[in-house]
Amino acid sequence: MLSLNSRPKRSEDAIWRSIEGEVVIMTSVGSEIHKLNKVGGVIWELSDGTKDFGEITSSICNHFNASFEIAQADVLEFGLQLANKNLLQITEANSYGK
Repeated sequence: MLSLNSRPKRSEDAIWRSIEGEVVIMTSVGSEIHKLNKVGGVIWELSDGTKDFGEITSSICNHFNASFEIAQADVLEFGLQLANKNLLQITEANSYGK
C-alpha cells in the first residue's frame, strides 16, 4: 500500500520525453505508449527516487493551487496506477530508515 512516505522512482525500462508540456512514456519494448496530462507529467518528473509522495503532493499543491487532501488522493492513486504498469518502482519509507 502506498503512503505519503513511499518514494517513487521511474522505471529504467521506461523511455520518456516531455513534448510541448506533456509527458509521453513508452515501455522499452515499445508495446505501450502513455501520454500524461500536466499534473501527471509533474508527478512523473518528480518521481526520481529522492522525493516521497508527501513532497510530491506538496509540489502539486503549490504548482496547481490545489488542496492537500485532494492532491494527496490523486497523487497516490496515480502513483499506484503507474506502479501497477511497472512504470514506477516504489520504495517504502522503512527502507530509508525513517
